[in-house]
Amino acid sequence: MKWKCCLLLAFLLLACSQETPQTGQAPEPQAFPDQESWNTTVLITKDGKTVGVLKAGHVQKFSKKNVTLLDENIQVDFYDEFGNHKSVLTAQGGRINDQTQDMEAYGNVVVVSDSGVTLYTDTLKWDNKKQEIYSEIPIMLTTEENDTLYGDRFRSSPDLINYEIINPRGRSSKKIDLE
Repeated sequence: MKWKCCLLLAFLLLACSQETPQTGQAPEPQAFPDQESWNTTVLITKDGKTVGVLKAGHVQKFSKKNVTLLDENIQVDFYDEFGNHKSVLTAQGGRINDQTQDMEAYGNVVVVSDSGVTLYTDTLKWDNKKQEIYSEIPIMLTTEENDTLYGDRFRSSPDLINYEIINPRGRSSKKIDLE
């Protein structure tokens, strides 16, 4: 019985011991954001006109790396040059290149256009210079006419009106003239 108590005591001492890391160094300052905010709304403009409104539950800006990280339910509303709403993007997270203003959205990315087209992918990028969205991974696109298209890559205007699908396949009710 005595050896069982000793064994139990030894087990408890080992289970409760905690190793403290002995690095002797503080984390690098770059590991922490220069700015951090919650429930943030950011206007995206081009030539003084609003082309997008970004909302994120959590934003971290890293000035030395020229990167802004977004998480906690990303939403971007896109507008045309006249201020008319065109589409809305939702995603779990994102990353912005602060120099180019290019963006990458990731995690259950969905873009719903006001014209009725919906795009689904896991990663979608915004090219600020070209003012277009693109995906280099598989996508699924649905239309109001119940067309469902799949592709290996995708490129489009943010309103999903003029789009290009690489290696398209799926089901469509539209007739195509092959001549």
